[in-house]
Amino acid sequence: MVDRRLGRGLDFFLSGGRGVAATPNTKVPPDEETLQVETGMLGPNPFQPRREVAESELAELAASVRASGILQPILARRTGDRFEIVAGERRWRAAKIAGLERVPVLVRKISDEESAVFALVENIQREDLNAIEKARGFQRLLQKLSITQEEIAKRVGLDRSTVANFVRLLDLPEEIQAHVSRGTLSMGHARALLGLGDAAAILKLGEAAIRGAWSVRALEQHVKDAIAALNATNKAKSSRTRPVWLNELEESLAEVLATPVSIRYGRKKSQIVIECAGREQFERVFQKLKSL
Repeated sequence: MVDRRLGRGLDFFLSGGRGVAATPNTKVPPDEETLQVETGMLGPNPFQPRREVAESELAELAASVRASGILQPILARRTGDRFEIVAGERRWRAAKIAGLERVPVLVRKISDEESAVFALVENIQREDLNAIEKARGFQRLLQKLSITQEEIAKRVGLDRSTVANFVRLLDLPEEIQAHVSRGTLSMGHARALLGLGDAAAILKLGEAAIRGAWSVRALEQHVKDAIAALNATNKAKSSRTRPVWLNELEESLAEVLATPVSIRYGRKKSQIVIECAGREQFERVFQKLKSL
């Protein structure tokens, strides 16, 4: 008898969101069949988020296939007179390496959307994807299904913040994404670099982190230093281009109120921002303003 359990996440999708796992007494749906299919009649999933599979990993799996065969059928859908793999591409590749002429295939009617979800969930459950592959997989789901990150997170069994953190990696320059894919930079390094916001600065610090073998914590400190230096430069530029009377007014108010004051002046709208450290200082400033 064929074991049709494909993991909690895949069960969720295969059951139309009801989350019902297959059991020995489960009736086979009319649009489902289990076949022995020639390996040459199968093709990869175009929605597969995983770009590369280590040869050593495939060789190890092929050895297992030679010894025990394929215990879990490959999930596929019909495309004309051929079959497109939905889940189980590694098993298919390993079977070809092992010299198997035919493999067990569970054939179902599956839409493009479901196929994209299955491919991502299968890899995430085994933690086979690198961070950039996961990010691209999530992004493809968001675009394909037109749903929110929170809904995607529920479907794949992760927190919304986790999905959001992965998707944000795609805001990084391609060179940094390539480093994350290769493992020369970790996801922690990548998340730290996102704080810079400037592509040139990200590339510069990213390459420095690789050369210096910086830890994530060390890179975070360098990012903080870079942001502080950039803010100081911008403030200096702003001071030079602002009218002198605005700077003098800020200094006068700060001296009278004994607290930092900043003025944002515009032709149609202006703001005076008074900084207060705690309620006690706030009340003191408030009374001072009343007396004025």
